[in-house]
Amino acid sequence: MTDTLAISGGTPVRNTETHPWPSWPQNTSDEWNNKIEPLLRDVYFSSNEGSGGTMIPRFCELYASYTGTNYALFMPHGTDSISAALAAALDLDGFSEGGEIIVPNYTFVATASAVLERRCTVAFVDISPETFTIDPKAVEDAITPQTRAILPVHLGGHPAEMGTLQDIAKKHQLYLIEDCAQAHGAEYQNKKVGNLSDVGAFSFQASKNLTSGEGGMVTTNDKDIHDRVCAFMNVGRAPGGARWEYPRLGWNYRPSEYLAAILLVRLELLQEQTNLRNRNGVYLSSLLEEVDGITPPIHAPWTTKHGYHLYCMKYNPDGFGGKSREDFVKALSAEGIPCSIGYRSPLSMEPGMAHVGEKYPDLIRTLPCPNTELVCEQSVWLFQNLLLSTESEIDQVVEAITKIHNAWN
Repeated sequence: MTDTLAISGGTPVRNTETHPWPSWPQNTSDEWNNKIEPLLRDVYFSSNEGSGGTMIPRFCELYASYTGTNYALFMPHGTDSISAALAAALDLDGFSEGGEIIVPNYTFVATASAVLERRCTVAFVDISPETFTIDPKAVEDAITPQTRAILPVHLGGHPAEMGTLQDIAKKHQLYLIEDCAQAHGAEYQNKKVGNLSDVGAFSFQASKNLTSGEGGMVTTNDKDIHDRVCAFMNVGRAPGGARWEYPRLGWNYRPSEYLAAILLVRLELLQEQTNLRNRNGVYLSSLLEEVDGITPPIHAPWTTKHGYHLYCMKYNPDGFGGKSREDFVKALSAEGIPCSIGYRSPLSMEPGMAHVGEKYPDLIRTLPCPNTELVCEQSVWLFQNLLLSTESEIDQVVEAITKIHNAWN
């Protein structure tokens, strides 16, 4: 390998055509033949591909056990899971105004769009520049008489500061709802996310650490919330109620038995994969700490296990000869290391959300978010499948970054 950067015609550190990174999901013929195909066959010949089948109840029971919660309810999407969690926790029927929900300004759009869909308003607040998760002080400063809930996001798989948020929620009599879409397997003080609040919402979208292409889950320890989620997603029916009785008004968010069958198999591997991502994430950070201009993601003291859906580092041009972050991402990608700058702006400033705020100013309130703006300028993401590699392959990430660092200094 030459010292010439691949982006300038040199040989890349990793040729991804001959040596691709681990695929996602990690499908194998053996898994298909011995596990997934038999389950899908069972669904196919059961004549119960949706309601009345056995795969969804089995998966919900196992997922509740995995998260340590009393209840888990399977949904078609992660966005639906947030909507259902909000509707159930706040007892919303979808017709009255739901009040204001505090949301971090560094998150995927669904965190806020689900709030708006439930006829609630959004208060965007700042994040911690170290963890990229919601800043508890910013939360407390944002609370008004209209506030009804706090919606922290375990961004990239790093748990939010839930102990402090629990205290704030209790003090102000607010609901606490976790967005766990990127945090399967993550733990706060040895307790899994989704079990740290009134209700949690997960996603099984294609990129997620547990996936069926699409899908979601709501977790809770509260029976009333559980029952309201059931009504929300099953046209108003009560759990175990009669088919033609509708004690509440609900909608149809019932998922497929086929998706549950796939997730039953993949759930078996989640903990092992999470442990591998953690080992590789910690190893990578130990090496990148020596590279001037790169700040690896931290493990806050309360984080006993990171979800590592994303490896979120920060880039400082001063350590790389003044070259821009965009130049760095292009150069790193050319070396065979897939990466991204992540969210390009605070969510409140994204065109779709900004348009809503301009057209309906009463729906969105944005507090000062200097940390969010800084993170949007500095972040560089690596993806979870890369952390399923071997240690020697992780060394190639460091080799590529060091190669760029040396070339630009």
